[in-house]
Amino acid sequence: MKGVQSGGVTERVRQIGERVLAGDTVTFEEAVELFERSDYDVHELFHVANRLRLNQFGNRIHLCGIINAKSGLCLEDCSFCSQSAHHATQIPRYGVVSPDEMVQAARKVREHGASALGVVTADRGYTAASADFRQLVEGIQAIAQDGLVEGHASLGIMGDEEFRQLKVAGLTTFNHNLETGRSFFPKVCTTHTYDERVSTVKAAKAAGIRVCSGGVIGMGEKPVHRAELAFALKELDVDEVPLNFLISVEGTRLEKATPLSPLEMLKVIALFRWILPTKNIFICAGRAHLGELQSMIFFAGASGMMVGDFLTTKNRSVSDDLKMLHGLGLEFGESLLALERQAATAAI
Repeated sequence: MKGVQSGGVTERVRQIGERVLAGDTVTFEEAVELFERSDYDVHELFHVANRLRLNQFGNRIHLCGIINAKSGLCLEDCSFCSQSAHHATQIPRYGVVSPDEMVQAARKVREHGASALGVVTADRGYTAASADFRQLVEGIQAIAQDGLVEGHASLGIMGDEEFRQLKVAGLTTFNHNLETGRSFFPKVCTTHTYDERVSTVKAAKAAGIRVCSGGVIGMGEKPVHRAELAFALKELDVDEVPLNFLISVEGTRLEKATPLSPLEMLKVIALFRWILPTKNIFICAGRAHLGELQSMIFFAGASGMMVGDFLTTKNRSVSDDLKMLHGLGLEFGESLLALERQAATAAI
C-alpha cells in the first residue's frame, strides 16, 4: 500500500469520510473506488473508521470464542475450507460432540473474557428430524441454562422449523457467512448457491434470531467483490459482521494463496466500517497476518475479535490478546445483546 501520491484523491477520501461521519452513506461506486485505489493516505480511512466505532460502541469491544463441534468430511467444496471432503488435509475428524463438551467450552471462553460461544459444524446443514440436529439443540439449550455466555451457532443451510427449535432452545445469534461477493461466489463453491446462503440468513432473521454474517477476504477476489459483500450484508441488515482473512491450509485449493499485506487488511476493515457504521465488525481467522499491527484493528474500526483457537487452525494465545486489550484500555466481557437491550431501555 502506498502513501499519498495524489492530494486530490486524498481530499476526495476526506470529503467522503466527513459525509459518513455526518450520517450519510457511501455509495457502491465510491466503495469500489476506495477498495481499488492505492493512491491516497489510508490513515484517512482509519481516522473516520475509528470515530465511527467510538460513536457506536464507545470503548467497549465484543469477544467471542468457538468450538469445532463436528470436524471434517463436509461434502461441500468451499475452496478455502480444510474440512471439505474434497480436500486432502490433515485435520481431526469426528462427529457432533456432546452437550457437556459444549458447556465446558462455553465455560472456558468465559474465562477468556468472551461473552459468547459459537457452536460450529462444517456441514451443508441439518433437518429437524436428524439425530445430529437434536444433539446440537440440546447443546445450545445446555449452554443457555448454564448461563455464563450466550449460545451462538453456525450450522449451515437450514429452514424455518430448524430455526424455530434453535430459538426455543435459547440460541441468540446464528452465523452464516456469505463468504464473498455474489459474482465471485461460484469460484469459491459449486455445491450450493449464493441464494441458498441468503435464504438462510433471511430465515434466521424471520425467526427472531440475530444474524452474524461476513466472509473470507484474500481468496483471489477483486476489490469490487469486497464491495459486493459489504453491500449485500448492508441490504440484509445483519447484526454482526465477522471478517476472516484467508489462512492457506495445505491440501485445499487455495493452499498457495498469498496473504494480504497488513495495511491492505486494515484498509478492508476500515472500509467495511465505513459501509456498515453501526454493525459489530469483529476480526476472526487470519488475524496473525497482521503481525505486530494486530492492535490496529480497533483503530481501523473493528469492534471485536475472536479469542482462542479457530476451527482447525491456531490463533494467538489468549494471554497475549488480553494483555493487548488491557494495554489499549478497552473494556470487554459484557454481552453485546445485553448492551443492546440496555441501550434500548435507556432510549424509552
